Amino acid sequence: MKDLIKVQQKLVPEIVEKMYRRFSILTTISKHQPVGRRSLSEYMDLTERVLRSETDTLKKQDLIKVKPTGMEITEAGAATVRQLNGYFNVYSDDHHLAQVIKEQYGIKEVYVIPGDSDADQTVKIELSRQAGQLVEDVLYENAIVAVTGGSTMAYVSEAMHQQPYNAFFVPARGGLGENVVYQANTIAASMAQQTNGDYTTLYVPDNVSETTYNTLMLEPSVIQTLEKIKQSNITIHGIGDALKMARRRQSPNEVIEKLQHHNASGEAFGYYFDDQGEIVHKVKTIGLQLEDLESKKFIFAVAGGKSKGEAIKAYLSIAPKNTVLITDEGAAKAIANNSNKK
Repeated sequence: MKDLIKVQQKLVPEIVEKMYRRFSILTTISKHQPVGRRSLSEYMDLTERVLRSETDTLKKQDLIKVKPTGMEITEAGAATVRQLNGYFNVYSDDHHLAQVIKEQYGIKEVYVIPGDSDADQTVKIELSRQAGQLVEDVLYENAIVAVTGGSTMAYVSEAMHQQPYNAFFVPARGGLGENVVYQANTIAASMAQQTNGDYTTLYVPDNVSETTYNTLMLEPSVIQTLEKIKQSNITIHGIGDALKMARRRQSPNEVIEKLQHHNASGEAFGYYFDDQGEIVHKVKTIGLQLEDLESKKFIFAVAGGKSKGEAIKAYLSIAPKNTVLITDEGAAKAIANNSNKK
């Protein structure tokens, strides 16, 4: 059954998640009926806009009925739930992993995609598609979205679609001197193009000296972009392996040695931390800072692969509570196993 689910996700990536969402709506309605859309939204932690679309579909299929007192499941709906229970009991193995991680770290939500993106590139694509859909679900007119760089973020941008809302995308940080395709500026522009939104750029190095930092902070274009970053209410970012990120930043040997000495495992927004979430080093970066996340309403952290398990676990120890993690089975098992040993 699990192999069937994996094949379905590769062939029609959106089908299993969409089925599971509707299955979850049906089971939640069944449990709380009659239930209004607002209450259902709170039970499921989904926006009323998303629920309206899904429940309209379920109503057309005669799986639910809408009464003045609220929504109720029909006999056909109850039969559908019974028929899908076995299928989603298998699917929910990964959902159970997600719940374990969510409860362990007290974050808002966790999505686990079957497979390991270290071994299968299609898993990374599916993980990114899921992240793109979640971001699209919370977009609104004139929303400002801050995005970081990296290969996963590039995949997320490719997975996004045109939206009825004019969203504005802004790079969350300067460039790392890496492949231009993976820089935050490029990804912000790509997301804007994909969604028919707008964007701005931040053409500054990611890691600068104190003198350069003070000079750049006086530049009008930098000031304007930083103001947009400050105004952003949606953030989507990756999680890096500490030593790999330090080398990408061409950090001096003493920094590499410091990270090794303190067993740094994760990195985000220029902060390096160990597996207990203790910050062991910070670089001077221009852009979104870790402490800025606390004021953001929507935070999506996207990273997968067994090799990233330690880095993700380290970040989750200090992640804001309203973080939504999108990861894969390879990373999730590593996180859950490590968590159980604590």
